[in-house]
Amino acid sequence: MNFEPFVAPIWATNANLVHAWNRRRWLASVIGLGCMAAYRIGPTRVHAGPVDRTAADNEVESFRVRSIMELNGEVRLKNQAVAIERRDGKQLVARTATVRSTSTLDYEEQYRLGADTTNDRCLQSFQEASSEITVDQHVTKTTLRDTSREIVKLATPTGMLSVAPANPMFAAERDLVEGSLTSMYLDQILTDKDVEISDQWDMDRSIACRLLNLDAIQEGKLTLRLVDVDAKQAHLTIQGRLTASVRSVATELVLEGKAVMDREGGFVSWLALRIDETREIGEAEPGFKITATLRVLRAPIDSLTSSRTLDEALGEIPSMESANMLQFQSDLGFYRFLADRRWSTYRDNGEEATLRFIVGNRRVAQCNIANLVDYEPGRQLSLEGYQSDVQRLISKSGHDILETSERLSGTSHRVLRIVTTGQVEGIPIRWIYYHISNDTGRRLSMTYTLDEASVELFADQDQQLAGSIELLAWPKKLDATALESQDTASVPDTQGEAGEGAKKTAAAKTSSAPRADTAGSSSRKR
Repeated sequence: MNFEPFVAPIWATNANLVHAWNRRRWLASVIGLGCMAAYRIGPTRVHAGPVDRTAADNEVESFRVRSIMELNGEVRLKNQAVAIERRDGKQLVARTATVRSTSTLDYEEQYRLGADTTNDRCLQSFQEASSEITVDQHVTKTTLRDTSREIVKLATPTGMLSVAPANPMFAAERDLVEGSLTSMYLDQILTDKDVEISDQWDMDRSIACRLLNLDAIQEGKLTLRLVDVDAKQAHLTIQGRLTASVRSVATELVLEGKAVMDREGGFVSWLALRIDETREIGEAEPGFKITATLRVLRAPIDSLTSSRTLDEALGEIPSMESANMLQFQSDLGFYRFLADRRWSTYRDNGEEATLRFIVGNRRVAQCNIANLVDYEPGRQLSLEGYQSDVQRLISKSGHDILETSERLSGTSHRVLRIVTTGQVEGIPIRWIYYHISNDTGRRLSMTYTLDEASVELFADQDQQLAGSIELLAWPKKLDATALESQDTASVPDTQGEAGEGAKKTAAAKTSSAPRADTAGSSSRKR
């Protein structure tokens, strides 16, 4: 779950609240079920016991699922001005903010479990998906756009990947659809042992990680107990305490709840959980301490209402590389682009924005984006002119220019690129400067900063982002739909997310020469 956009108003440096707080990486996937000694669950349903992944004919399952989650607590923020450290060297939390959230998901899903967990696939069709999050009295609402109501979930060695085949999702939409339950795994945690009332058993840790979307569980267990049974249902209690990690960030969870299994169908039909979670502050998002309650209803269906099938949806995903892309959009800066989902927006005030590329809770690179003063239509900055600007910037620092290039992007924008290298306090650093413009005169600059040791890991992230960016025309008036109304054939439609932010922040007009931290980062005054 990504809190950074919600707590940004508190930091007073971030004006772009785009991520919703719905991702419950720890949600209600903790159900192992049993019945009385004379009744064995396994034979009643293919997934009534731990799934047999050696079977060649793992069948497709279809369910209708509805979940409601409510939570409250606090987010914990890093000090943005100066680091405060304890005597043991650990950083203190400089500030906290209250948080409340309610989210509702209602969807049909069709899934198939493969020969191993990396081949598991799921198609979800959402009838309803919405959340409302309040952080320090700032309210953020998120609703799936129509183009994101069909979601495919792909199991990978590093976790679940959610994809909208029709249109890349915003990060807030991804967090919303991943938030309530990894329901495709529910029935494979049913025990195939003979159990009586008061018997208990522990869930396998690997299953718990998949269901809870955890990286790993270091300590603790989830324990289930059969407490009652009748001709139609088996009733269970769930308890557990876990020390785990999510996105390489430490977290502690305490879970307590109840579940019901439909004995005739052999599936989990109802779940209620209380979850207390305390997560450390990560590089990509703040920490938090919350209490959440989750209620889930689930029932089998013959097929999806849309008549779509899992195989049809899978056929529309061209590659895993495209599946990893999210859509980013600056509601105040009037531009948008596609980028790897490991990027996160740290701040965006329309005039300038900062993105960070986080891998394993380590900041690999940072990208500073700044709107520039518009040129008159048809005028373009030459590569030689841009190189001269960058050369003046680095002339006193001893940095060297490694390469220069120019090209026309897939969105028909002119892209100038200059790579330089140097040292900061003895550490080899690489800077990648971009000047991007279109024929209408719109311009912006991008500057990537990374250490030389991270160049291979960073790969061509800068070229992917710069190659997909689209500069949109400034609105003629402060119209809430100005950004959404701009149509383009080269970038997927982004309708629905930017409404309230369609404004251009006034900025001081400066020269077109590069600044010390971002080449050519002059801002347009409007």
